[in-house]
Amino acid sequence: MKDLRRSVKTPQATTNTSSEIKMSEIICKYASDYINMGENTQERQKYLNEACTAWNIASLDQKDREEAIQHTIKNYRMTNPGTDDVQGFEQDLRKLVQKKIEKFPGIEKIILDAKIEPIDKAKFQVNIASSYDKGLLREMFTKGSNREIRIRTGNGRR
Repeated sequence: MKDLRRSVKTPQATTNTSSEIKMSEIICKYASDYINMGENTQERQKYLNEACTAWNIASLDQKDREEAIQHTIKNYRMTNPGTDDVQGFEQDLRKLVQKKIEKFPGIEKIILDAKIEPIDKAKFQVNIASSYDKGLLREMFTKGSNREIRIRTGNGRR
């Protein structure tokens, strides 16, 4: 009988590509401090949306990220007319993009939908729908795209 250990190559580096990845747990690790800036469910949902948008931008190829950031900022201005916090939004977005790149580089899933569900006054649950289909990212951040996704930022910030 053959020695099976010799026929199986051990990978040099591994990336967690399991379908068992709990994106809700990862997003909570990634952005819980940011999400917790919201004082109620509606505000937490807005911060979760922004964090998920940043996650998706960070998942783009490096050459496409700046265009996606500019597209997102333009969308933020349009959905929040009269806001004076565009600079703060941009700074937060860039910090979150960088955080994803540095702390979660091997996770290739993109976020399609994200929801906050209150458990009680002090606790909430994050539910995430995700995919490995990077083609969807191009649709989300393309200039002139009419496709609205559920995780778009909007309706102001604190």
